[in-house]
Amino acid sequence: MKNWKLAMGSLALAGVLAAPGTTLAFGGGEGHHRYGFEHMARELQLTEGQRAQLKSNRESTREARMALRKQLKELRQQIHTAIERSAEQSTLDQFGAELGKLKVRQMQNRYQMRQQFEAILTDEQKAKLAELKDKRRENRQKLRGHSRGARNAGES
Repeated sequence: MKNWKLAMGSLALAGVLAAPGTTLAFGGGEGHHRYGFEHMARELQLTEGQRAQLKSNRESTREARMALRKQLKELRQQIHTAIERSAEQSTLDQFGAELGKLKVRQMQNRYQMRQQFEAILTDEQKAKLAELKDKRRENRQKLRGHSRGARNAGES
């Protein structure tokens, strides 16, 4: 029972650590992410040249990103199967180490993409981006405080 909890905790931690790695500027072009990019492009008043450069950067790394996502998905499935079959802890630890390596690589890729994005911005756009990030951070903190307050009020 203890090994199962440890494995699930490790998986949960890996997921939590990887989630903040995404940025407003890069979303892969589907669903709400596309809206996020378009919104960011408008807010920063990106030129057509900057938009084209960003698109080129995303497309050039798309295949590698998709391959990494596929590896992560397959590894998660292997871990899930191993847990269902009550695999030994050493096996789960090996899977966990591999998952960690893939997650770190994913985070590195996102960081590089952010660096490429910021490299094409003007100083004014960088200042505006910092302002937008601060505003977003404040909004998240307000939401967190509000939801915690609602929970605490319900406990009284």
